Amino acid sequence: MTRTRARAAAVGLVAVATLLAGCAGKREERGGGGGERAAPMPPAERKRGEDACTTYVRQLCACARVRPDDAALAERCHLKQAKVEALDLALQVDDDPAASDDSRLRAQVEARKIIAKCFEETAQLPTLGCR
Repeated sequence: MTRTRARAAAVGLVAVATLLAGCAGKREERGGGGGERAAPMPPAERKRGEDACTTYVRQLCACARVRPDDAALAERCHLKQAKVEALDLALQVDDDPAASDDSRLRAQVEARKIIAKCFEETAQLPTLGCR
């Protein structure tokens, strides 16, 4: 069942990335565009978010390794790996020069949601018995 959930999470992430990428070019099709592109997510924000998600997953998985008898914690560790991948996919859309501004802005919104969850879930680690 763990592999099924992980596979479903991966499929969901790919679907989100596909939807975001599929929006590329919509602006050009409508004849819009003033030549200026929407600003990318600031590098400091990106770095802080990547660090937050990587740290969360690393701490969660370290806790799971210390408590090998806790199957739920091990499964959570496995599933949360997708969080880092999802953030990376969203940031790739933001970096894509062929992506429309709409796609890039939506990717930024999703990236910020993922980053916020990483901070929230890191704060919740002590409630799982992790330090």
